[in-house]
Amino acid sequence: MGQEITVKELIQRLADGSALVIDVRLAKDGIIPGAVHIPVTDLEDQTLDWAPETPIVVFCQHGGGGSDYAAEILEEKGYGQVYKLVGGMDDWNRQSNHV
Repeated sequence: MGQEITVKELIQRLADGSALVIDVRLAKDGIIPGAVHIPVTDLEDQTLDWAPETPIVVFCQHGGGGSDYAAEILEEKGYGQVYKLVGGMDDWNRQSNHV
């Protein structure tokens, strides 16, 4: 059910463009630059046009249930490289300016 990725690792992936980042929160309170917003409640019914080998990082507010569910949905849709941001947006807000 998805691998974990830290804020530091995500910053590196954003710098080198090696991952698609999906914000699965219902409401957006803060952003991660370049993230696509697809609420977890819409993800299952969403038609996704990305290649199955695309590395995808999902995040919710706290890095728990929303990310877990989103990772499960993406894996069921055939995506093999799904990562969950440890600590979600909360950790991003605490760490992204300090990495």
